[in-house]
Amino acid sequence: MAAFDRPLNLTTGVMELGRFRVDLGTRELRRDGVAIPVGSRAFDILAVLVSAGGRLVTKDELMSVVWPQTIVEENNIHVHLSALRKILGPDRNLVLTVPGRGYQLCVQKTDVALTSWMGGSMRDANQLPSNIALVGRETAVQRILAMLESSRLITLVGAGGIGKTRLSLEVARRTEEDSVEPAYFVDLSGVTTREGMLDAIMKGCGRPTGGAGVPEKGVACALSDLRGLLLIDNAEHLIAHVAEIVDALLAANNHVRVVVTSRERLRISPEHTFKVDPLETPPAYTSQVDIRGHSAVRLFLQRANAMQLTVGADGQQLQLVGEICRRLDGIPLAIELAAARVAALGLDGARHCLDDRMAFLTGGYRTARPRHQSLRATFDWSHALLDHTERTLFRRTAVFDGLFTLEALGVVAYDATLSLSSAIAGIDALVAKSLLNVQFEGPRALYWLYESTRAYALQKLRDEGEVETITMRHEHHAVRLPRRAGADQLNPEPGSVRRSSPTAGHHALNWSAAQYGDIALR
Repeated sequence: MAAFDRPLNLTTGVMELGRFRVDLGTRELRRDGVAIPVGSRAFDILAVLVSAGGRLVTKDELMSVVWPQTIVEENNIHVHLSALRKILGPDRNLVLTVPGRGYQLCVQKTDVALTSWMGGSMRDANQLPSNIALVGRETAVQRILAMLESSRLITLVGAGGIGKTRLSLEVARRTEEDSVEPAYFVDLSGVTTREGMLDAIMKGCGRPTGGAGVPEKGVACALSDLRGLLLIDNAEHLIAHVAEIVDALLAANNHVRVVVTSRERLRISPEHTFKVDPLETPPAYTSQVDIRGHSAVRLFLQRANAMQLTVGADGQQLQLVGEICRRLDGIPLAIELAAARVAALGLDGARHCLDDRMAFLTGGYRTARPRHQSLRATFDWSHALLDHTERTLFRRTAVFDGLFTLEALGVVAYDATLSLSSAIAGIDALVAKSLLNVQFEGPRALYWLYESTRAYALQKLRDEGEVETITMRHEHHAVRLPRRAGADQLNPEPGSVRRSSPTAGHHALNWSAAQYGDIALR
């Protein structure tokens, strides 16, 4: 089926082409402000190429729009193209013929984004959503742009609220600025099915949807002539389906590049992964000048002062801002939500409310997705994507305040409801889904949670009534650590939890003494 299967019904888009201005609403072509007579069919051809926004248009596509009810010879296209090029004169190369493939408009930039004659199916497909200015991500942007020079698929992975969407939009915007090829944006946050995902991708690329039952290869074939950058945002809840269509698309199209944002990677062969890290936070007792230099602090001050507050005017305020940013682990969404509360609570009040951050960190941008309206909603989204074993393991990691080893996790988490083998698979899944962090000390893996992630896990531990049991296991493990000084070096180092987190045993004993219900974050 041709990509364009309805009669021509162009909207009022306008495009500047050097000395020329094409107005689709008035069906008028002007050169240096002077109207130029153009034949009806020649203008139809020009309108199709203009509306394609620089995308290659095949012969069949062009004929199905310009002559929707008539069977004509290809020579008809050549005749009217020749007339159009004659009108363009010295600028005749604005309309390109790609031998054996079709026709293309050589465009630089539109002053008004064009909608489709397909009843709105294109929905300004070449127009990226507005993006709030990035803070502290220039190095990341440059690294991703460099990766795209040699890789056709980049997946940006990271925890919820860490800024994957904003970063990817900036990459797409820079790509458009540096190339005549467009960037296409597909948001999957409100999509729940495979069919909905395929439709969203087709619409985002300005193509008519194929209806139910269309296979991934069929969609990939329909997009085989797509040029530019395809950005697929929020893929984690449809990760297997997204992996299939992206794999098929890259096999069918050697020219398109794809950027995906997700809380876990696609795990297909062409993929390169970029881990999106938190913003930089200042260590305790950092000087006033140095505190301002950290990107997390800059974001907090930018958002707070946008409400016409005067935050960060003195050293004491900056120290409080630095502490808030540290406790929020440099997560942009959490920082923005906390900054928004300063207008009512002040810096000191905002800091104290972090002890109940799931209730406190709400009130995101009205235009934000529902799961970005509050910190709890962000974690609810991630938690809903876990299976039973992963949820069990996740909440039981909450008793660790700092780094912990696989051995320590085993003592705390494994029991009749969670076997060793399933727990190991669960650890791998939690790391892959950006809920559990891992770092390496030689051959040994050490795990840790962001403070906000741990706060959410603690709430889940309370909800399941496991606080007493899991806390007692953690306490017993912490008390036994000094007795294991002669342990085999093939096992994790005996004092790893205490050495990596000096307060771990102290917290375990305190939690036990606090009747297991009021586990403090600090």
